[in-house]
Amino acid sequence: MSTPRTLTLPDGVRPETLETDRGAFATLTAVPEIGTPLGTVLLVPGWTGSKEDFTPLVDHLCRYGWRAVAVDQRGQYETTGPSDKSAYSLAELGADVVAMSKALGGYSQLVGHSFGGLVAREAVLTDQSVFSTISLLCSGPAAFVDEATLQSLQMLAFGLENLPIEQVYDMKLDHDSKAPGYVAPPEDVAAFLRKRFTGNVPISLAEITRRLTDAEDKTDQLAKSGVRTQVLYGETDDGWPHSVQQAMAAALGVEAAVIPDAGHSPAIDEPAATARLLVDFFHNYPSLTTT
Repeated sequence: MSTPRTLTLPDGVRPETLETDRGAFATLTAVPEIGTPLGTVLLVPGWTGSKEDFTPLVDHLCRYGWRAVAVDQRGQYETTGPSDKSAYSLAELGADVVAMSKALGGYSQLVGHSFGGLVAREAVLTDQSVFSTISLLCSGPAAFVDEATLQSLQMLAFGLENLPIEQVYDMKLDHDSKAPGYVAPPEDVAAFLRKRFTGNVPISLAEITRRLTDAEDKTDQLAKSGVRTQVLYGETDDGWPHSVQQAMAAALGVEAAVIPDAGHSPAIDEPAATARLLVDFFHNYPSLTTT
């Protein structure tokens, strides 16, 4: 879960609703005030995340001349979703992202953070014609494999299906606060984190959690899609192991870019450096920071 450092939106970043043929999605959007945008960057958040995970990055991308649109996926925070397990397969979530890109005019530069990378990949495999590039940010090729992580995810999914979501959040917060190095966020940010988690459709969050335990590796299919691909992660990213992300990059025929002084949330930790790596990739410039 990404923790914003401030809830104040930069000038020019505003909440909007994106209407698609698969429903309406809450977004944070920024459009350059002068000139025609270079194109559209569509940003998909990860597990327990939201569009706010990208707020500073949206601002930086806009300054480079891009229209940037960060979204809440279906059932996530401020986007509604059905209480139906089948609605939260990767295929359904990927189809939503295809619809978002079409509604934005197509040819999007697609960025998927963490679990959002699995969704972004599914979207490209569903219809590569509406994406110019895909960037996998702190993401992996498939489900997690270590037993401790799998057990925690399975317990959380079970709790979300059988307990009030507010109680599940309290239990998660108690667990997280006991971790080494935990630093409590400011009161307003802490209130936002609670509001965001409990604002999810519970079955949505439960099923997304399960996708982190059963997602298949489709790296080879992505490599054959013809969509230009980027892999990048924070220097101290603690999601998928670095070696796994590097192997995924190699299978895609690219080098993984490493973002210094960033963890699992580079869009918040180092938005300027992350934006530069992204826009250089969009323009097909060589990366200066690689493994």
